[in-house]
Amino acid sequence: MILKVRPRRRLIKAAHRHVFWRVPGLQRLVRAGSGRGHISPAVWRHLQPLGQWTLHAPDGTPFVYDAAEHDGLARHIIWTDMRDWESTTQPVLFDLARRAEVFVDVGAYSGIYTLLACVANPRLHAVAFEPNPVKLPQLRANVMVNGLQDRVTIVGKALSTESGRATLAIPSDDSTASLGGARPADRTVDVDVTTGDDALGDLPVGLIKIDVEGFEPEVITGMSRVLVTRRPKIIAECLDPGSLRKVRESASAFGYRHAYHLTREGLVPIEERSFHPCNYLFATEPVTATS
Repeated sequence: MILKVRPRRRLIKAAHRHVFWRVPGLQRLVRAGSGRGHISPAVWRHLQPLGQWTLHAPDGTPFVYDAAEHDGLARHIIWTDMRDWESTTQPVLFDLARRAEVFVDVGAYSGIYTLLACVANPRLHAVAFEPNPVKLPQLRANVMVNGLQDRVTIVGKALSTESGRATLAIPSDDSTASLGGARPADRTVDVDVTTGDDALGDLPVGLIKIDVEGFEPEVITGMSRVLVTRRPKIIAECLDPGSLRKVRESASAFGYRHAYHLTREGLVPIEERSFHPCNYLFATEPVTATS
């Protein structure tokens, strides 16, 4: 059985290239069937979409997403029009972006949260940090196809506690690339590293989203001046209790005493729920629940 795994994977990839992506309308049929529940997640999660697709923000506003061949996120946001992916984070970030002047997307990947923040607030400027050189063309394409070139600054660097160079570990699912190398890597690449303080300067940052696979505390420590002077809200991914504890400790050093689970019921203070791997909100003042 083990010997048959790789040939099967090659067959699936070949089917994508020669059938799924080339037969007119086939991808549209999959999306329609997935959205109505006629195609099970066990099927569509193995089908990689390609090309430009219209997606909808939490308030129903449409925007365009340009899916690439190697895109670990596309299946989860395209086949069900965003409903299968971080459904508790999207409305919170969307609401907070409406009140922010500058949004910072750390680990922007293909730019999905940058797009959502810009859709939420037409006056907002976004700064998107993405060190993976393979993802930068897709990030730029998503910014351009939505006409956001004047509102988004793309920085092809990682953030940490100090500037320099570091090795980015890239697993087969490149959406989980990390400086920390928490997962086995298919390949590595040396990237430029800077700090949030150096890169953001005096920008009036109001909201920060951090998704860097366990490297969140280093990112927070490297933007201490921004946090102390601007007090932006922080949404950070925490995949295990240890990472949540480290993020809380790092943020609390700069006055971030309030932490919340992002749930289907809205914001829930962290003390009132047991740990769940997801995104958490950190703030210096109590935050009113969003919907």
